[in-house]
Amino acid sequence: MAVSVAAAAGRLRRAIRRSPQWRGPSRRALSSEAPPIQAAAVRDAFLSFFRDRHGHRLVPSASVRPRGDPSLLFVNAGMNQFKPIFLGTVDPRSEMAGFQRVANSQKCVRAGGRHSDLEDVGRDLSHHTFFEMLGNWAFRGVYFKEEACSMAWELLTQVYGIPEDRLWVSYFGGDSKAGLGPDLESRDIWLNLGVPASRMLSFGPQENFWEMGDTGPCGPCTEIHYDLAGGVGAPQLVELWNLVFMQHNREADGSLQPLPQRHVDTGMGLERLLAVLQGRRSTYDTDLFSPLLNAIHQVSPPLPFQKPL
Repeated sequence: MAVSVAAAAGRLRRAIRRSPQWRGPSRRALSSEAPPIQAAAVRDAFLSFFRDRHGHRLVPSASVRPRGDPSLLFVNAGMNQFKPIFLGTVDPRSEMAGFQRVANSQKCVRAGGRHSDLEDVGRDLSHHTFFEMLGNWAFRGVYFKEEACSMAWELLTQVYGIPEDRLWVSYFGGDSKAGLGPDLESRDIWLNLGVPASRMLSFGPQENFWEMGDTGPCGPCTEIHYDLAGGVGAPQLVELWNLVFMQHNREADGSLQPLPQRHVDTGMGLERLLAVLQGRRSTYDTDLFSPLLNAIHQVSPPLPFQKPL
């Protein structure tokens, strides 16, 4: 059960003050000491923030095996279980029909669907086959772009304490082939929140138009990225949070049709967020993975787990 947002935020701030700052690439063995900021506290802070401060209902993670959805091999995003709401096909007698503001932590498998990035697993330090997605949703226009961006910025900078100058944002730059213009509304929202134009990027549909699969709900998205370089040399950005504005449905013939109503669908990888808060460049060096890797080391040849970064 999520603790109160004040208690979770206080515990995080105390832990962050004890956490060493990221000093750049290194070669090091995994420490046997537990990292100061635990994954459970980071997860609790997220859920408590949306429940206590912004009135979201917490719902459990759905099964990673999709039920009644032949378009997906595995659940690959937090929004999968809410697909009936997006499409306007939800049973009006069901509990889901009453959902308005929802948050959860969804277990996902990076296989199937579009934008799965499965080919990146094993090639970098931030993609995993199995991962946990922190998300918040607003259904039927109960709130939209401005509120979603403001909540995300508040959580990252005020609750988690991530320096604003380490955060970049990207937004949808449009797609002339699909007849979609640039998302200037999101751009202006970020500018009003204080993000300078110099830390804003505009991309096309491959990067900033999110789709769960070859068919289904989709829409333009804006992403928040963290700069690992910290202003030293060229930026080294890793995506933290994707805020999707569900407005369309991709039909079997490839066309886009408007959804009955607009919705907000966001997702932030717990593993990446935890790496940032623990001052790690690799998600494998967090308390989600280091106990497993250390256990493997105990029954393996006497070479510590070591990864050049």
